[in-house]
Amino acid sequence: MEYITATFIVKLTDHPTSEPDEVWVLSLDSFEMPADDVIKELEALTWLRGTEYPAMSHISSRQAITNWGASSSFMEFILEMSSNGMGGIATVVVSEAVKALYSKLRERSQGDHWGDAVSEETAIAVAKQRIASQYSVEGDSLTLSRSETDAENRRFHFAFSHPDGRSFGAEVGLLKDAPTCMRIWRQVAPE
Repeated sequence: MEYITATFIVKLTDHPTSEPDEVWVLSLDSFEMPADDVIKELEALTWLRGTEYPAMSHISSRQAITNWGASSSFMEFILEMSSNGMGGIATVVVSEAVKALYSKLRERSQGDHWGDAVSEETAIAVAKQRIASQYSVEGDSLTLSRSETDAENRRFHFAFSHPDGRSFGAEVGLLKDAPTCMRIWRQVAPE
């Protein structure tokens, strides 16, 4: 089955009711892979190396097909996984596993290639939109505090501050001539 767009979100969080500490987001066009196979791949992420049980997690998916004028369809997968008790090494292991899975999923997208560089303003707008979609903040309330460009890997790294004292970060890369937010995270203000 082919979907016009597919979005994959992996959230690392202490508890299902709390905001995620880190979110990995990948959006693809013309993605082709059965939903059950994607869910199995996401389930595999919850089994950390050397553990007897999987991490506490919740996987959800939804799809829609529209045939009203122009046809379109989408599929969205969300894995919320507990980061409770994950040490630095476990977090690195999970991050590497997500990167590997997202690379594998990108290969299932037709014609996947890295496109021309987008402007920093466009990348900032994408980062703010993704942060606003995962955290209870307005994108316009975020102030850019740091910006780095990794021209070789075609990625931007941003840090934002919020009036309530929290800070957020984003890594935005290019995929199929458009920016996609690869990873976002938050830091709680010190008390």
